[in-house]
Amino acid sequence: MTSTLMTTAIAIFGTLLGSGLTAFVAARIERRKNEALERQQIRQEAAQDRAALRDLRVEHRRWRRDRRQGAYQGLLDAAHEAQGAIWQLARLTLEPYDQHRYDMRRGAAIDAVRATRQAATTVELEGPAGVAQAGAEYAEAVDRHVHPPIQYLMELSKGPLTDEQEDRYRSAAAETGPLLDGMRQRFIPLARAALDELAEESDRGTRAAA
Repeated sequence: MTSTLMTTAIAIFGTLLGSGLTAFVAARIERRKNEALERQQIRQEAAQDRAALRDLRVEHRRWRRDRRQGAYQGLLDAAHEAQGAIWQLARLTLEPYDQHRYDMRRGAAIDAVRATRQAATTVELEGPAGVAQAGAEYAEAVDRHVHPPIQYLMELSKGPLTDEQEDRYRSAAAETGPLLDGMRQRFIPLARAALDELAEESDRGTRAAA
């Protein structure tokens, strides 16, 4: 009888122990499985964050390129308008002096030069430094270009000019005109290179995200 009870107890104990071990092993497997899933989820979220960051950088570069392109084009357009207004003003040096037309064209030229200065300030804000410097020098050349006809016409308003005054005007105009063209030719390739650089960076970022 005692032997039977002991055998039964041992069997029950073995069953319980086996069940406990099974449950323990199953719990460990489940925990490891959950930990693996958590690690996988963390890796996926990290990968998604990296992809989102790359996309954000690409979008920022595109935004920056659009901003710079607008600023560069704005300076070119403003300088072109100013050059046209200055040309209209300079035409008066070939005609009999007319105070009204002088005041009108002088005002238009000065406004156009001021707009060019403002456009160059926008370029300075957008950068980069090399383009900003070239833009400032371009606007300065536009400003210098307006002074010879203004000075000439101011002197002409007081009476006929001497040969020396005529020569001084022609010399100044011959200097500021080519200077303006040279500053434009310097600005354009620098601006184009800055835009191309941002475009290439955006393309690289897009390929990396693909």
